[in-house]
Amino acid sequence: MAHWTLPEFWHLELVDVQELALPVPATGQLGPWRPTPDLLERVFDQLPHFRP
Repeated sequence: MAHWTLPEFWHLELVDVQELALPVPATGQLGPWRPTPDLLERVFDQLPHFRP
């Protein structure tokens, strides 16, 4: 268990994260949420090798 985790809680640890050169404005929320198609397009424009 990592030093920052809390016992009996679920945690996500992100690996292979790529920083975007340009900020992408988003109005996310706590917990899981679905990005808008426009937001996805802005991200994919900056990551041309990453397409679902």
